[in-house]
Amino acid sequence: MSERDPGCGSGTLALGLICSVPAALPAWLRVAPVLPAVPAAIALVGAASLVIVPLGSWIRRAASAGLPFPDRALLSGAALSALPLALFGGVLKSTTHHRPLGGATFAVAALCLLALCIALSFRLLRRRAPAAGGGGASSAWQSLFTLGCGSSLVSAVALGLVKAGRPSLVDFLALAGAATAVGLLEPPRWLARRKRWPLLLGWVALVGCALFSLKSPQLARSLTYRAPVSFAPLSWLGDGS
Repeated sequence: MSERDPGCGSGTLALGLICSVPAALPAWLRVAPVLPAVPAAIALVGAASLVIVPLGSWIRRAASAGLPFPDRALLSGAALSALPLALFGGVLKSTTHHRPLGGATFAVAALCLLALCIALSFRLLRRRAPAAGGGGASSAWQSLFTLGCGSSLVSAVALGLVKAGRPSLVDFLALAGAATAVGLLEPPRWLARRKRWPLLLGWVALVGCALFSLKSPQLARSLTYRAPVSFAPLSWLGDGS
């Protein structure tokens, strides 16, 4: 398949960088009236690329392999953590006045909770031998766990539909949609034929320019308040203040 050619990695990388532009558009439209448009666009596109390129590459690899068990467990763990993280983020947003500190707290808590949910997912979804005596009970627990993962994800989306959470939900869906497109769409041949190292250098330059834009305290502070989801990957690399 042409998808497995050496140029496939280049095509995925190029497609990820291209899709980072529309993924950052909703947040940019929200902040452009109050911030310098070009620096804000660079910061948001660079932040989006930090999510879309690696996530899109992972989706492509997992889809081409038929979504093996480790990938299903990772997805289930991420879905299970959605509702607790949404609730915790809402509490932090309403009670923390120092947004960079709140963002750092959320990042640490999110990593810990996500690790626990993924570990639980691996534990409960691990395939059992069909001859094992407790196979039926194990299957019931797995079904309940899968239902819980789906309910957590749906509930988190429902919370995002509340007026105060709609901008964050829109930004999240834009990032998720772009990453899914990168993972599932076939890159055009003219992208797949590009050499990888110029694309990598271009990506590094984009992220470097985005980080340099954070030298403006006003830009970093406004993006932290107005586009916390889209700006989060870059704020964790910079000081976010």
